[in-house]
Amino acid sequence: MKNFIKNTVQSQKVFYRYFRKKGFKRFLKENILESEGSNEVKAKSVALGVFIGLTPLWGFHMVIVLFLASFFKLNKVLSYMSTHVSFPLFIPFIIFLSMIVGAPFVGETNSFEYQNIDFEFAKSHLLQYVVGSFILAIVSSFILGFSTYFILQTFKRKREE
Repeated sequence: MKNFIKNTVQSQKVFYRYFRKKGFKRFLKENILESEGSNEVKAKSVALGVFIGLTPLWGFHMVIVLFLASFFKLNKVLSYMSTHVSFPLFIPFIIFLSMIVGAPFVGETNSFEYQNIDFEFAKSHLLQYVVGSFILAIVSSFILGFSTYFILQTFKRKREE
């Protein structure tokens, strides 16, 4: 397990150096627009990454997405980049949306006015958050997967003309 964690941290450092060396435009062009694989595979890779990124499996996103991308033979770089939809600045919004989406499915009606968000609140609404986050992950992955496919198809047509 110790080697696994060491390798995971090392792979993040290598990816970061690789990304910094290339720059955003070159990275986008080489690894996304002109990478091997069809637009369908790229869109599925983005959808998988967004799905895993929005699930409440905090801390395991990278491991899970790389395993599943390898298993389903998807683009690992795109899947990994897409998990970053749960960027730390967005986490409060993701949790809030998950709570709102999950409320009708677990029979809760929440008013978040004047409530302290503490451990007791989290314990009493855990099921609502988990259900809401999975529903939000499914819907978001479909939307962003289809959007990616149509955007890539548009770029493909423009390059062919």
